[in-house]
Amino acid sequence: MRAVSYPRNRFTGNPVKVAVMRTTDDFIARYAKPISALWKTVEQPYGVTERDFAERLAGIALRAGAGDEDEENPKDLLANIKAEELCLALACEKGDDRAWGKFDTEYRHSMQAAARALTKDEAEAEDLAQFVFGELYGVRTDGDRRLSKLAHYSGRGSLGGWLRAVVYQCFIDRKRQTARFEQVEEVSEFDRLANEAPVHLNGRLSAPIVSPDDIEDVRLRQATEEAMTQAFAEMNPKDRLLLNYYYFEDLTLKEIGNLMNVHEATISRWLAKAQREIKRKTEEILQRSYGLRRAEVAECLHIAARTELDVRKLIGEVKGASIERAP
Repeated sequence: MRAVSYPRNRFTGNPVKVAVMRTTDDFIARYAKPISALWKTVEQPYGVTERDFAERLAGIALRAGAGDEDEENPKDLLANIKAEELCLALACEKGDDRAWGKFDTEYRHSMQAAARALTKDEAEAEDLAQFVFGELYGVRTDGDRRLSKLAHYSGRGSLGGWLRAVVYQCFIDRKRQTARFEQVEEVSEFDRLANEAPVHLNGRLSAPIVSPDDIEDVRLRQATEEAMTQAFAEMNPKDRLLLNYYYFEDLTLKEIGNLMNVHEATISRWLAKAQREIKRKTEEILQRSYGLRRAEVAECLHIAARTELDVRKLIGEVKGASIERAP
């Protein structure tokens, strides 16, 4: 680890030393304790060693720029890693048969379901799912090393969600590759195909690279926004008005209390209850309407918090609602 930059503290004007992680060994040495603590949570390591695990974490952090100025805190990154799922992915990438058996049991069905939802055709769905499994297993090689898409799993979201994102990206990539064979008549259609077509890099066909983690974040964020919007709509008028005052109008608890003719402590209790109800309803809708499992619902709420979901936008103004008095 080397100190390479010295920005000034904006309050004191004094130089502040910023440590920037440059190598895998730098990162592992710096964060040995949290890495070790995370490794101890892995119940089934298969053929993965603690060093393998630490090197993967270092690679993830370095790619994310963790530790650099204005980038994510490495400790926060490590705290959000799904260690068990990352270890499974790493074991599969290394070719562990037991890990692949676990992977097949846990994830094949949901990947096939995702493929069917995209293609709307059973045969095409099976072909897409098999193609994705080949990409995950590593049918292409670089010398003696298989090139597996699992090498790109960061462990920062659920493995199941990430795999569905991979299915989606492979589906889009394949559509882009076949788009150039479409027959078109209108000039606008030629423009569309030109914009959608994959780029050629060194003579090889290549679509723009999008991180499956990013795709999954967008999908879960959209699901969360829609579920929260529905949850707000299902709330009683008083709670909606209360949340509107607090988030949209930016009123203080005391100001809301004056409007609703109750003490601010009562408003605080009402607000806390309304927030819990929103969370409960949102979780219920995500499970019921979107078919998400509990871990994925938790990931939705984590993404919403991480991306600072605009609650005010979702609530909107509640016009014409009557103000209810405390009993």
